[in-house]
Amino acid sequence: MTKAMIAYVSPLPPKRTGIARYSHHLIKALQDALAGSGTELAIFDDAVEPCNDWQNDYRAEELFSLLFEAGRRRQYQQFIYHFGNSPDFHFTLLQLLREQPGIVVLHDTVLFYLTTGRGAAELWRSLSHQSHQNEVATMAAIREAAPGHDVAQYPHPEHYPGIDEILAQATAVVVHSQLAETRVREAGYTRAIYQVPLIDYCQPSTVAIEQVENQAIKYLYAQQRDNNTFVIGVFGFAGQTKRRQSILQALAELPKDVQARLKLLIIGVDIYQANVTALGLSELVVSTGYINDVDYDQAMALCDIIINLRYPSMGETSAVQIQAMSAKKPTIVSNHAWFSELPDNSVHKIGVGEAEVEGLKQAIGTLLNDRDYRRQLGQAAQDHVREAHSPRRVAQQWLDIIGTNQAL
Repeated sequence: MTKAMIAYVSPLPPKRTGIARYSHHLIKALQDALAGSGTELAIFDDAVEPCNDWQNDYRAEELFSLLFEAGRRRQYQQFIYHFGNSPDFHFTLLQLLREQPGIVVLHDTVLFYLTTGRGAAELWRSLSHQSHQNEVATMAAIREAAPGHDVAQYPHPEHYPGIDEILAQATAVVVHSQLAETRVREAGYTRAIYQVPLIDYCQPSTVAIEQVENQAIKYLYAQQRDNNTFVIGVFGFAGQTKRRQSILQALAELPKDVQARLKLLIIGVDIYQANVTALGLSELVVSTGYINDVDYDQAMALCDIIINLRYPSMGETSAVQIQAMSAKKPTIVSNHAWFSELPDNSVHKIGVGEAEVEGLKQAIGTLLNDRDYRRQLGQAAQDHVREAHSPRRVAQQWLDIIGTNQAL
């Protein structure tokens, strides 16, 4: 019997993007679900590393052969593409999608930087797919509003989502939230849209400190053990929409005796060190930069609470949030976009805008002083993720989508 082959196209580890790690876990779940079905996944990315510790369960192939060899593409009954906002990780995927339509997974519904990050010519091409736009006037307006007239620095990408070309090539669209589905419909997409939750990564809940390499994490472990220090975690890329400045401002406004009980652990590149110094928080903030995967998991296990804010939304969901909830961590989130769709009993939601800093201060104080509330939030968070985001449930939803769309 001839096997059906599906091309799965996505950034993959060790690339430093949440979509890569997401795909790693989804691929394993799909392979388990497809076992014995006669359908197999072929995994594609660009700049594939042949010796990759992540690829114990699958072997990725270079997608450039698909891009330049139309004949080879014909052996695949379906293509699945995963799109986010980074041109470094997703632009080659866009080039393939232009040649080969398929199911598109939109991890963001604003993809302005995907094309703009490749220069003004790609922005022009993106705008040309939006029939309601006057390309000349729009380019001029974007340049005028961008610092240094650099279109890649334009501060309001939500005004030009840049998804029209991708939607034109999508045989179906997969999103992770009701907000994203609404935005895709508002963009004029008329084909099938499927809302599939992010997959549960099943985060560890204990700290195996002997496995940790990062000295900052070891230091915090000792502080927590010896001084009962309360550790607040912030994870991931430090873009403007992550509201890092509000977090720092809220901590700076807390009473000194409260500050003395806290440490803020920043995992990932920290672009706000000058703000930390200016606000007098150097003793309170511990920043690790990028860390290995074991240290990342153990850093999350170490945290008493995690702050994960987003505003304004690019239509994205948050793998960090699912990881934190899976690890039974109480989290503070923005009451906005996908985060507002999470069950009220599983996260602590705060307002956006002018209410943000005050809401953060109150939330930190409440969680710091109420251990029972932290336990209730963490348990409800884990229960929700284990139910709605379980690998088996997510994989089954994907099998239904693949089966429905294979004939397209």
